[in-house]
Amino acid sequence: MIDKLPIVFADLMGDNIEDVEVVNSEFLIPENVEVLSTNSIVDQLKSKLLVGQVVKSVEDTYLLYCNYAHAKGFSVKKGDQRYFPGSTELQSKEFECSCEVDQRHLLRSSRNISHAQKSTLEALVNVGISVANVVSYMENEAQGPQNLSFTRKDVYDHLGRIRKHTKVENGDASALLHHFINKANKESNFYWNVQLDDENRVMNFFFRNSRCQVDFDYFGDILSFDTTYRTNRYNLVCAPFVGINHHKQNVMFGLAFMSDETESSFEWLFKTYLEYMNGKQPETIFTDQFQAMMNAIRTVFPLSHHRLCQWHINQNAPSHFESLNGDSRLKRLWNKCMSHCESEEEFEGTWKIMIQEYNLTDHKWLNNMYGLRYKWAIAFSNHKFSSGLLATSRSEVTNALLKRLGNSVISLYDFVLNYEKIQAGWRDKEKVEDTRCHHTKAPMMLKNNPLLTFAADFYTHTVYKLFELELINSLNMRFIKIHSELSDISLEFKVTSHDENSRVRHVIFNKETLEVNCSCKKFESVGILCKHILLIFNFMNLNFLPKPYLKERWMKKSRNRIPENFALYESGNKSRSVRESDIVFVNQIMRSTYALSMRCQGHEISRSKLTEILDGAREQIDDLFQNHNLEDPKVCKEGVHEDINLLDDMLVRNPPQVKSKGITNKNIQRHWDDKSKKKKKEREKLINQMQKEQKPKDKAHNPLNS
Repeated sequence: MIDKLPIVFADLMGDNIEDVEVVNSEFLIPENVEVLSTNSIVDQLKSKLLVGQVVKSVEDTYLLYCNYAHAKGFSVKKGDQRYFPGSTELQSKEFECSCEVDQRHLLRSSRNISHAQKSTLEALVNVGISVANVVSYMENEAQGPQNLSFTRKDVYDHLGRIRKHTKVENGDASALLHHFINKANKESNFYWNVQLDDENRVMNFFFRNSRCQVDFDYFGDILSFDTTYRTNRYNLVCAPFVGINHHKQNVMFGLAFMSDETESSFEWLFKTYLEYMNGKQPETIFTDQFQAMMNAIRTVFPLSHHRLCQWHINQNAPSHFESLNGDSRLKRLWNKCMSHCESEEEFEGTWKIMIQEYNLTDHKWLNNMYGLRYKWAIAFSNHKFSSGLLATSRSEVTNALLKRLGNSVISLYDFVLNYEKIQAGWRDKEKVEDTRCHHTKAPMMLKNNPLLTFAADFYTHTVYKLFELELINSLNMRFIKIHSELSDISLEFKVTSHDENSRVRHVIFNKETLEVNCSCKKFESVGILCKHILLIFNFMNLNFLPKPYLKERWMKKSRNRIPENFALYESGNKSRSVRESDIVFVNQIMRSTYALSMRCQGHEISRSKLTEILDGAREQIDDLFQNHNLEDPKVCKEGVHEDINLLDDMLVRNPPQVKSKGITNKNIQRHWDDKSKKKKKEREKLINQMQKEQKPKDKAHNPLNS
């Protein structure tokens, strides 16, 4: 073995050429040198490049010269090398350079991502910040990209290698199911279900965690379900179940992926969802117009009011109007039928005028829409609570967020992890709003108004502002007729606004029970009293909101409510597996116990009593198992459920690649003939406004925010 090896450095800047001998020395070149100033590092490196200096290996020699080259502003490439005659042992090695002072941070040999930088990159990307924003942040911290030791391409290459090396051996589907099982073992109320085909391929799956169950208990009166978005390498349909919380923020009830949109797949999904939500049906469900989905909803959710997305209908309508597409009167009649008729009689009259005036009696599409009028016309829906929604826009906002974290090549496992990050972020934002509502007072435009003071103490800040706007708008209302007595206790008022040609509203008020009803149906549909009723309250000197008109889902302490109905949901399907029955039973007991603990937490005597009851129940159950020789549930070691072992024995295959039927993961194209920029801007403004509602209002400026 040769102890010394001449290394030749060729500095094309014209300084010098020096020989460096390599010996088996203990001298080590540091991998990362903190650069305090260009001059200081150049001086340090020059001293190590003098003739006679030794380094440990050829690799360390190359690294030493690369550091020197980067500081000087030139690139290094490996040159010729020679071997001893008749031997494979290296005799000499040349390193050459070229100079590009202005672009030295782009030189290949100068680029390197340190361990600290890698950790920062991976941590920020893992919390959902885009790679572009992460690199921009690091460039800003380094006071310019020229001061970074890597380029954006280096970052993408590094993250790509990470994803490649962390790919799960058993495949995407197995990784996903393992994740679900591990979550279920750690989180007792985490539920999931998967539907396989005859070849054990994943076709459909649904999952939700324990918080989704609690959210649905409180806010499950409204459900938005949209399947117009595909994002993953298998082109599966992404189907989030979305609701609205007491701050009017989006809240997630669960997520599903579907390989097809057949009626049987929707029925499987909705039945799974319903069972895991203990049989509670939403009051109103918003979806797009898809016959297979509509049939499944009618079967599985017979007690829910199914609403079709008005926005989707409005985008499809012009393609059916043909030559009448540019008729402004037809558009006004159509829009009135959709959103501005407040009674069934008014709708029927307007519809009749539209059909007769334009001779549309045999119009196939309009006749079909008339048959579905109960699902899309406000006149047939304003008596049902909908939080004021007219479309599946809440799902569209969710899809936009999911699209940022997913793409056409992402695995299901990675997509689920990204979804969980979105869900966690939403919950953090809800906590911020909860804290703001409990520790700050809503800013009031009218000071010392008793109704506003009462409302500010009850409603969340977001909902209070809506109520305040209604009260202020009541100042623009006037009586047509102050009142007429319908009976000894009931009064009828006719009110309208000072605006010309405004609609007359009828308000019925009960003097004894304080029951009130307005023809606009705003309280029934939105859950907030309208300006017409507030005008009557002011006239009757009513300085508080009667209890029936304080909708609990909008109050600050909405999370403190105790669910009232904990009846065990018994499925009509007698062939359910024992496992499914166990899930329903455990879910019921946990919710009941949780409700009791929340009820008792504020009083020492009730807490002691509940503890005593639970201790007694444990002893009785132990005696029951012993006296009747009942077998205890078998749990694997370390708390791992048996299913995870069964999964290892069974090959679960990835979903089949689903052929795309078109551009389903992009916004639906607008068909209305004028395609006005104004309508486009209004649509974009609506979506941006709802996205802003998901952001905490007191968020500090941060260059990482995407």
